Amino acid sequence: MRRHLHCAVTLLCIALPLTSVAGDMNRVVRNLEGDLGVRHTHIPMLGVAMFMGKMATGFQMPGVKLAIFEDERLSELSPEQIEYSVVKALGPQWTQFVKSTSKYGAEQNWIYVSEDGKKLQMFIASVERNELSLVQVKISERQMRRWINDTDVMAKRH
Repeated sequence: MRRHLHCAVTLLCIALPLTSVAGDMNRVVRNLEGDLGVRHTHIPMLGVAMFMGKMATGFQMPGVKLAIFEDERLSELSPEQIEYSVVKALGPQWTQFVKSTSKYGAEQNWIYVSEDGKKLQMFIASVERNELSLVQVKISERQMRRWINDTDVMAKRH
């Protein structure tokens, strides 16, 4: 009995961080589907592709979530409507970090950040005509510094 309890506690400790990362993405996806009447596209074998990319390049991106919307109804909506729906779902703990708009507003990108202890979360939304891409990344401060410091090494390698 004690062994089963130990296993259950261990699994719970592993699962809790994963659900918190997935929570914001799932909330945004559900909110967009409800508010805008669009459905996200299922990407088959995405997990396998990310694993294979990690194995081939050694580049590890823990805590990455991805959602893609491809729907003609998106082109009928203003970017402001889409942005409002994303911001409403993210909540007040997220701060807008970057907002870029193409010359005629056809393409817009938003990056939001949220600090979670020693981890930084980034939520990136990009909309263009009938496509909307969402990416959420949760990384540690140590990992971020390593990527920043390794840019010279990575550039020389490629």
